[in-house]
Amino acid sequence: MPRVADPRNEVGREKTEKWREKLRAARMPESCQVDTAVAAAVAVVMADRLEQDPDLSPDLQIILATARAVLKQRGFDGRGPSTKLMSRLFHRKDLSALPRAKRSAPQFRDDGEDGSASL
Repeated sequence: MPRVADPRNEVGREKTEKWREKLRAARMPESCQVDTAVAAAVAVVMADRLEQDPDLSPDLQIILATARAVLKQRGFDGRGPSTKLMSRLFHRKDLSALPRAKRSAPQFRDDGEDGSASL
């Protein structure tokens, strides 16, 4: 939910909006949009891998364990973080509509044309 604008911070709010306009004009995502894309990609990879094999690969297990550790470090504890994490990864309404990337060489490149990148 958007925050209510604080009139005492109008100058900062205007600067932020101009910065966001520049990003949109350059077709550059904000950090939160990149974070969302990475989470969606992890969900896609996990769902696809689990269709082939019920056991998660060691790499995916490390990703999940690290996510749990980050949440714990941020003050969340108990089963809540794991439950929410699994819910966000396995119960996405858009999972079937998310794009699947092709396997590619193990180096990152961004061709800039269609926004695709490969690892």
